[in-house]
Amino acid sequence: MKKISTYFFIILLSVIVFLLGFGYKTTSKPNAYYQVYLDNESIGLIESKKELEDYINKQADAIKENLKEYNLKLDAIDTFKKYESNVNIGNYSLLEKANYLIANRELYNLTDLEVENLNFYKNNYLYNYLGPDVEQMRLYVHKNSIYEYVDDVYSPEGTEIKKVYTYDNNLTSVEQIYKEIMSKKTSTISGYKFTIKRSEEEGSDIEIYTIDKKIFSDAIEDLITIFVDDVKYEAYKNDQQTEIVTTGSIIENIYVQEEITYKAVNIPVEEKIYTSSKDLSAYLLYGDKFEEKKVKVKTGDSIESLAFENQISVQEFLIFNSQYTSRDNLLVTGTDVTISTVDPKIKIVVESYEVVDKETDFEIIEQHDKNLTQGSIVVAQQGENGLERVSQNVKSVNGEISYVDPEGKEVLKSSIPKIINIGTKYVPNVGSTASWGWPTNSGYTFSSYYGYRLQLFGEGNFHSGIDIAGTGYGSNVYAANNGTIVTMEYVYNYGYHIIINHNNGYYTVYAHMKGFAPNLSVGSTVSRGQIIGYVGDTGWATGPHLHYEIRTCARYACTTNPLNYYR
Repeated sequence: MKKISTYFFIILLSVIVFLLGFGYKTTSKPNAYYQVYLDNESIGLIESKKELEDYINKQADAIKENLKEYNLKLDAIDTFKKYESNVNIGNYSLLEKANYLIANRELYNLTDLEVENLNFYKNNYLYNYLGPDVEQMRLYVHKNSIYEYVDDVYSPEGTEIKKVYTYDNNLTSVEQIYKEIMSKKTSTISGYKFTIKRSEEEGSDIEIYTIDKKIFSDAIEDLITIFVDDVKYEAYKNDQQTEIVTTGSIIENIYVQEEITYKAVNIPVEEKIYTSSKDLSAYLLYGDKFEEKKVKVKTGDSIESLAFENQISVQEFLIFNSQYTSRDNLLVTGTDVTISTVDPKIKIVVESYEVVDKETDFEIIEQHDKNLTQGSIVVAQQGENGLERVSQNVKSVNGEISYVDPEGKEVLKSSIPKIINIGTKYVPNVGSTASWGWPTNSGYTFSSYYGYRLQLFGEGNFHSGIDIAGTGYGSNVYAANNGTIVTMEYVYNYGYHIIINHNNGYYTVYAHMKGFAPNLSVGSTVSRGQIIGYVGDTGWATGPHLHYEIRTCARYACTTNPLNYYR
């Protein structure tokens, strides 16, 4: 009996195991799913990576459709608003006014597109959208306009989708994943990031996003045409510049001074992304803040005087008023001109070779005659200007001359000095107020005038004198008049400089010199035409030149335009 019980137990256990084997199934291998991460944080498990990518693009397509609809509505509303105030036909409804405008299109000179917009306006009852909804539409269009320029949209930056093998079947819908991602970040589009390298003094590097590389290169082209004459630039690009026979100029090189790098990236749609070269070139020239005002030309106004009064450079005036091509152009009284400033983000460098004929100012020789009373002036010989053919290499940065290197000089006609006999009965440390000697050799070029100018080189935009370049590094600097040296030192901005008190109410300043002439010190008496130093590039200088000032007192605030004393 005990043996039968044992057999029965074994049979029963076998049946139980057999039945359990059919009732419980195990998975032979794990499922292949995709784990979604945002900034290394897991946000869900999905079945298909492509399904999520397709869903993101589907949402982008919906935005594009909304943009089409909103743009149609806004164009129609704006067209109606443009003409609606001109419709004086009594107490008509908005719909009746739209019909009236269409029926009288010739009266209002409506274009076919404007008629199409008005038909859309009335057919879709858009007079209901003249309230707050319009501004909401405008905001939506502004925020999402980038979607109009792309075909594909991608996951936000920091999104990772990794294939995993798991027994976990707890999947999240792609819709939930999309909402979770978009609550923290925005979608991205493929494009390019350009980086403009800047020095520590200039500040942080500038990053610019575009949807196409060509947009950036075209913007640079637009910028070049602002600072370089169109005809000359086309000839330079096509290698068709006219050879210099007697006088003229040839552009030898044009380039951007800054180092610029770029790479293909996925750009968050919330970034400022440039879709046109026109918008980008405007940013590269004006910066983020662009303001302008209109000023009416008065009798006696000149380009130089208007620029000075409004604290801008002559070059800025010419940029914003392209109808004028030179500081010497005449203004028409009563017309409006534009006043604004530029804030260039890059520097367009133009290197050219020039051959020009320059008048050389005749020398004024003062002869002191002790038989004449002090202040008496007798002209013993009238002066006559000479003529020189000067060749030079010129470097300009954003239209401003920054370096002039003399190549050669040929005298075409010698000048004849003007001789003046001046009466004096004591040591002549008092300068004449009747005439001033020129402080450099001939063959010079004015690289910067007195007044306001672009802020390119770390200086303020008010220029307190004139910059005289082109006479060569180490060439002589002369005292412009008799006087006493009151300052002779090196400072960070003026470099090696001398200030002379002419003891007649005027002071002159000679800055950026290479060094001083020997046997001079504070208190020395100098005479007109005496060598006091040598042209250099010390202090705040981009190349060899003399910064020359005439002041009515010893202070910086007393500067005047030196050229007024040579006219």
